[in-house]
Amino acid sequence: MKVAVIGSSGGMGGFFAEYFLRQGHEVTGFDIKGARASDAEFRTVSSCRDAVDGADVVLVATPIDSTVDTVREVAPNLRRGAYVLEIASVKGRILRQLKPILAKSGATLLSLHPLFGPSLPSSAKMKICVIGTGGRSMGVATRLFPDANLIPIAEKEHDKAMGVILSLTHLLNIAYAATVAAHIDPKRFRRLESPTSALQLSLAEGVLSQAPSLYSYIQLENEFSVRLASELIELLTQLKSIIAKKDSSAFESLFSRLSEIYAEDSKTALEGVYEAYELKRGR
Repeated sequence: MKVAVIGSSGGMGGFFAEYFLRQGHEVTGFDIKGARASDAEFRTVSSCRDAVDGADVVLVATPIDSTVDTVREVAPNLRRGAYVLEIASVKGRILRQLKPILAKSGATLLSLHPLFGPSLPSSAKMKICVIGTGGRSMGVATRLFPDANLIPIAEKEHDKAMGVILSLTHLLNIAYAATVAAHIDPKRFRRLESPTSALQLSLAEGVLSQAPSLYSYIQLENEFSVRLASELIELLTQLKSIIAKKDSSAFESLFSRLSEIYAEDSKTALEGVYEAYELKRGR
């Protein structure tokens, strides 16, 4: 099978280019940044239109805000019946724009959301959301990624779920990092840290190590981000009031109610925290 990867020098583009090569496919790559050293294993071309010429599968791994423009540019060169894979973290506006473009070209859209980053050590551990953009979406995804954990999800449900999984998580960690930095130097924090605080700061630092443009897009383009931020602020305001009033009954009631919701996971959660902390310390 002929596979074209647009954005092949980027993290996810490079990951999937190498994945398809290992699967025995013929891979052609294009990236405006040029080829990486490892790109010598597959053919690189000088334009995205040349890359998709004759391709059975086209994976678009450009920056999210370039996805639609990239597909619009290559659409005239797509082979009729080709599959175009987009991997954006937020789907709403992108899918609305891509569907008519690809309908005219005779290509089929496959919307995926890889729930991992390019540093994933093994493609056998891939977890990928398959968004319902067509009746054959899961079948095509299964053929392309036979060993992956494929999770079907409706188009309308995806962004709402990712608002919680990504937007809320990122927002919380950004706010946490900013609050910590306002009161204590990170090096001193590390000297005084407990296992739970150590992992929380590591999560925040992990978020801040990513590209600002990507995380900005995830927040600003997901229609559920503002609502979730408002709910988080309301709960923090409630907790602030409880603490100011020294209302132990209200605090313990809220704490206990939430503990019941997460009771099944909580049984091993603290053990996992300590194991991760010791692993982080190199023991």
